[in-house]
Amino acid sequence: MPRLLPLSLVFVLACSAPPVAPVDPLPFEEASPTAAPDPTKWGPYPVGVRTVTFEDTGRRKPDGTPRQLVTEIWYPAVQSTRGQPTVSYDIFSVFTPEQQAAIGPGTIGLLPTAAVRDAEPTRAHGKFPLVVFAHGQAAIRWQSTYYTVLLASHGYVVVSTDHEGGTLYDVVRGQLQNTAVGVETRPADVIFLLSRFERLKETDPLYGLLDYERIGVTGHSFGALTSLRVAAMDPRVKAIVPQAPVDANLAWLGLPLPVKLGIPVHLQAAHDDRTLPWDTNIDPTLLVMKDPYSLLDIVHGGHFTFSDLCGFDLAAIADKVKLDIPGADVRKVLEDGCGPTAPPASLAQPLITHFAIAFFNAQLKGSTGSLELMTQAKADALAGATGVAVLTSGP
Repeated sequence: MPRLLPLSLVFVLACSAPPVAPVDPLPFEEASPTAAPDPTKWGPYPVGVRTVTFEDTGRRKPDGTPRQLVTEIWYPAVQSTRGQPTVSYDIFSVFTPEQQAAIGPGTIGLLPTAAVRDAEPTRAHGKFPLVVFAHGQAAIRWQSTYYTVLLASHGYVVVSTDHEGGTLYDVVRGQLQNTAVGVETRPADVIFLLSRFERLKETDPLYGLLDYERIGVTGHSFGALTSLRVAAMDPRVKAIVPQAPVDANLAWLGLPLPVKLGIPVHLQAAHDDRTLPWDTNIDPTLLVMKDPYSLLDIVHGGHFTFSDLCGFDLAAIADKVKLDIPGADVRKVLEDGCGPTAPPASLAQPLITHFAIAFFNAQLKGSTGSLELMTQAKADALAGATGVAVLTSGP
């Protein structure tokens, strides 16, 4: 009997010890089969951001150098990240020194975000889905941070690369490539990134953070075409959110027809889009869409309603420096969705993020409650009036 006393004492001490606190506890549960957090509000994670330049040695530019992919990566960070200095993006820095002098210092403000540069990733809550965002033609990898950073806060690793030859950098230098080139290079960029992230080394800060069985693609304009095309080319993609897309028949040009993606799709578009008009792009897309889809129509929105670019008067800047987009009136293009008849960002962006993030939460995190948030009643509540946004669905 005396020999059993030490074991009994250990048992009593173990039972009376306070429970171990969870590592890096969340303020509330992320989206899951049992939870559906508000997709318009900041998620349970602080967000870190890294900028990495990848080289695709399998593709060479005319000068023989590898194709470069300057890539922004937003990811869930440890809770102690809160309160640290955050990243702002500087459109002014994109212009050449001569153009900056013509524009004038202080003319273009910064684009603030809530992401913290090189914050420590959180590893206490399992692996996260990977979502690739593709920017529009003549845009930039951080054109929609209101969306990409918020998505990361809900427990996603969000990746966006500059599609070399089709960026704002190329526009201001008169080097913008024809869209026909991008139809081939952009999907290859996304597919390269998916494969590159599958091969992260153990020394990489994001190693072990990604769930490669849960992959989504989203994008705006030419980036929407990219998401439609990649989904038809790469079976790793499980869900897509194209925003202001081109006609899917053009997106799928050269692919075996008819295209059946076999995955759910959430389309977002605007009836007043003048760059890619509804009747020649959305209507034909719906006719050939064979997969379950939902469609958010921001009725009086325009093409750039889906980006952060309406926060900058780029049309006025075009009067001071040459911005060459072949076949387009730059001022009219940049005003599409940014004018007085379009809904302000304070109204449009919550609509966009609500449905896009709820969709990804449902499809990549199994949150059935999030799917139930995708209703016309919710669109009306967010818009503050009926008729501002219309939600429909198909096959």
